[in-house]
Amino acid sequence: MQVIPEPESDRSTAVGSYPTHAPAWEGGKHETTDMLAAVWRYRWAVLIPAVLGLVGGLLMYLKTPETFQSSTRLMFEANRPAVINTMTGDIVGGVPSVEILRSQLFSDTVMENAFRNPSFEIFRDRFQNRSGSFAGMSASALKFHTDLQDARSASSLVATLSFEGTDPDLCEAAVKSFSSSLQKMFAEKHKTSRSELMRLITVATDQLQPKMAKLEQQYRDFRTQAPLVWNEQGVAVNPHRERQLYLTGRRSELFEELRQRSVELTAIETISKEAKDPLVRLSIIGQLVGRTFAIPQATHFNQDMRESDTELKQLELDQKLVPLMIERNKYAAEFGEQHPTVKALDTELTMMKSELTRLVTEQTQRIIQLMDENRVEGIDPGVRAQESVDVILIAAKAEVDLLKEQIAEIDAQVTTEKSEAIKLAKYEQENMALLREIERNRELSNQLEEQMARIELTEEEGGLRVSELRAPSGAYRIGPNMAKMLSVGALLGVAVGMGLALLLEKNANTFRDPDEVIAAVGAPVLTHVPFFKGKVRKGKPDNPNPFEELDPHLAVVHTPSSVPAEAIRSCRTSIFFELAGVPTGKILQVSSPLPGDGKSTISGNLACSIAQSGKRTLLIDCDLRRPQITDNFGSAEKQGLTDVLNGTCDHVDAIHDTPLATLKLMPSGPIPANPAEALSLPEMSELLDLLRYEFDYIVLDTPPLLVVTDPSILASMVDGVVLALKIRRKSKPNVKEAANILRNVGASIIGVVINNSDESSASDGYKGYGYYRYTRHTNRYYRKTADNGARGGTLRTPVMVSGRGSIEQSANVAKAPVAEAPLAEAPVANLASPSINGHGPYETNNGSHN
Repeated sequence: MQVIPEPESDRSTAVGSYPTHAPAWEGGKHETTDMLAAVWRYRWAVLIPAVLGLVGGLLMYLKTPETFQSSTRLMFEANRPAVINTMTGDIVGGVPSVEILRSQLFSDTVMENAFRNPSFEIFRDRFQNRSGSFAGMSASALKFHTDLQDARSASSLVATLSFEGTDPDLCEAAVKSFSSSLQKMFAEKHKTSRSELMRLITVATDQLQPKMAKLEQQYRDFRTQAPLVWNEQGVAVNPHRERQLYLTGRRSELFEELRQRSVELTAIETISKEAKDPLVRLSIIGQLVGRTFAIPQATHFNQDMRESDTELKQLELDQKLVPLMIERNKYAAEFGEQHPTVKALDTELTMMKSELTRLVTEQTQRIIQLMDENRVEGIDPGVRAQESVDVILIAAKAEVDLLKEQIAEIDAQVTTEKSEAIKLAKYEQENMALLREIERNRELSNQLEEQMARIELTEEEGGLRVSELRAPSGAYRIGPNMAKMLSVGALLGVAVGMGLALLLEKNANTFRDPDEVIAAVGAPVLTHVPFFKGKVRKGKPDNPNPFEELDPHLAVVHTPSSVPAEAIRSCRTSIFFELAGVPTGKILQVSSPLPGDGKSTISGNLACSIAQSGKRTLLIDCDLRRPQITDNFGSAEKQGLTDVLNGTCDHVDAIHDTPLATLKLMPSGPIPANPAEALSLPEMSELLDLLRYEFDYIVLDTPPLLVVTDPSILASMVDGVVLALKIRRKSKPNVKEAANILRNVGASIIGVVINNSDESSASDGYKGYGYYRYTRHTNRYYRKTADNGARGGTLRTPVMVSGRGSIEQSANVAKAPVAEAPLAEAPVANLASPSINGHGPYETNNGSHN
């Protein structure tokens, strides 16, 4: 056996295959359950509980005794309208609330009166003359309701009183007795309650009056003896505390005045030290204390002051004229110098300036004249100013000392008054306690008087009256309701059924559509092969069948126009496109997650379909444990793969012809004791590299991935893997695990073939792409013979298209040894090697070939 070196290429990923780790396709992370679809798939699980619920509702209806009801209409009227008490905020008058009326209806008094009512006399023996038994029954049978939500503020109320039971006469008698008892209770209740309440109020008033007189006398004695003072409002006053508060306020005023005078004294002392001119000192101090000191001035000072004052007044004059000058310049800039408004403003400015100048001059001269008249001759102004400063400083110090003495005297008085006020505090507390007690008793007395007035008003105006608007009706049937019981039973059954359907859906853990398969595997669904039964045409002497000995499930050769055959051809087309982008992409592995998925059937049909397309195809049975392909082609006794790996024969001797000219078969050969080790030998990889140059396509049938490790060993040697899958329960985790195994060994998953996918039966809820809805047109699409017409007859014998050249040439090529031409050109490499177990030719445990 020779080995032709394979060009270096990366066959780990097939062109066009889905990525193995596409987050958008990983359905395990984002799976959701379609409730409606689950309920429809398991509709039997919903229908059965629903039917059982209907049956249960019917049985309940048949077993439930008939129920009757009698009712009457009562009116409750209050003579006093409902009003709000402005003092307490309570509602006075009106009809009591429905809850209060219902509580009174179910009270022991009403129950006893109803049981003893003459209209109920004939039924007392039924309850053994015990009102307690009747009350227990009435608790559930007696109904009292009104249409109003809140009747507390109404002056009248209409309510319905009804009684339900299995005896119509009992219902009618019970309604009459309860209506009569309720009317009687409200008629007597008001009189009894008023008398009792008046008695209680009278007793409380009699007890309260002596206590009030005693408290008032005690308070008068206290005011006579206590050293407190009462003001005009009658409020007790502690004189020492009032004096203390007054002195405290006075001290605060003196302290604030002392602070101000101290600040002035400090400022005066600072000015006396810093200012050198006595006149300046006196002037500043005068401004500080808010006083003006008149000091005679020298004669020569008058003229200087006149000039300086004239200049100062002139500046003030110009300042006053600034707004008018601004306005004049604005008009001049806008209208020009010759505008009448500008000229008028110039005239006005000139007149105002001359007039103001005259007034300033006259004012300055008058001031100088007055100063000259008041000037005293022979007195030095500086000396006079210094004397004034000294007097002011002495007076400020004396005023500060006086304020300090007053504050000290007030502090002593505050301390004395505080101690005296503490001595009178107990009298203040006693006064407050007596006043609180008197006020509390006075309020209680007022409340009692108010309650007494209410009771008297109620007596005058009357209480609550009860009357029948409608006489008690005859008992009428109200139950059981068949429609209601059946509806409730059916709804409960449907609810239980839906829960059961969702539980079954969760427990199924299978695929429901191709998208879920794509998400789990990370590869496309190549095709859906529907369920089919093997069918072989029997050969005749004049028309032999060359495929008669092949397995009946090879649909592409037995029934080429069938739906399964068309599905295999669709898969073949997809594989051609996938492997076209892989350099030397020829070797294809077919496996499945578990046994029973139909991987051998898929691989056999796929190999036959590829061979029918004119490709030189080799089918190798790599299932060294259960070689189903070998059995399907009847090659169990022929040399095969284990013989080649063991070195007992050349690979050419292990390749056998099949009824298809372009399809060759390498059976498994004898079953070894160590199949996994056999497939992992270097000879297996060398064999595949050699066969790659002798055939167009090589199909390997391998065991299930989750059962043995054989397929994962071969997955790294092939160009692509096709995963056969049969949708069944618990198949989802198995498929995910199988896909992970292939990814871990670096295999390229071309796609998935869904086997036994019968869309008409919707196997386990799986829905395909809907392609096979057109299967009814498959056979019609073939043209009939000219003799039999359109309605019957047999199909025309198809012609095999094998490309260019004559049929004889094609036949010779098919019969010629397949590997001769490539072997002549390929470099020689010996595949002979030690046996699988390392001791020579492969033998079983007993030393004989299997």
